[in-house]
Amino acid sequence: MPSESVDFYPSRAHVVTLALTTLALVVLCAVAARLGFDAAQTSASPAALAAVSASAIGVLVFTGLGLLVVRRLLLPTWPVLTLDDDGLVDWLPNLGVEQVLWSEVTGVRETRLAFRRVLAVDVANPRAVVLRQRTFVRRIAASANIALVGTPVVLKPGSIDGRSEEVASAVSVFVAGRAPRPKPVA
Repeated sequence: MPSESVDFYPSRAHVVTLALTTLALVVLCAVAARLGFDAAQTSASPAALAAVSASAIGVLVFTGLGLLVVRRLLLPTWPVLTLDDDGLVDWLPNLGVEQVLWSEVTGVRETRLAFRRVLAVDVANPRAVVLRQRTFVRRIAASANIALVGTPVVLKPGSIDGRSEEVASAVSVFVAGRAPRPKPVA
């Protein structure tokens, strides 16, 4: 069992992809707002006013999310995955399952999720892991992971700054250190 924790930080490629996606959504919402504003000017349509309002809110929301992503890109100061003596903490934004104790882990395996290699961490009681998630989005993501790969704990090496083999090896070392030991026969 390792004597210290292992931290993995976000992949820069993943953060850049998120930044470009939020930028595209800001532009899309701004174009929709402009088109809706033009339509609202020529016809006092309630639908055009609703489109302008929704698009303006979209611009604000996606700009805020984009700023958070850019901050994450420029200052990657906190890890998205931490492995320590107690368990793993998956802080992948809005999708990670937060803390899972090693005593809950029954195995680790590589699998595919949406044409992507991922590391599935099997747990004894998947529903319990889902129920203790703090946000609705995390509960939905964990439930979807159960439906797709059979466990709520899915580590996505593409989102983590490290090769898939490095992440799998680090998790396996901690899991192996907690493997149940056979009881001695008296």
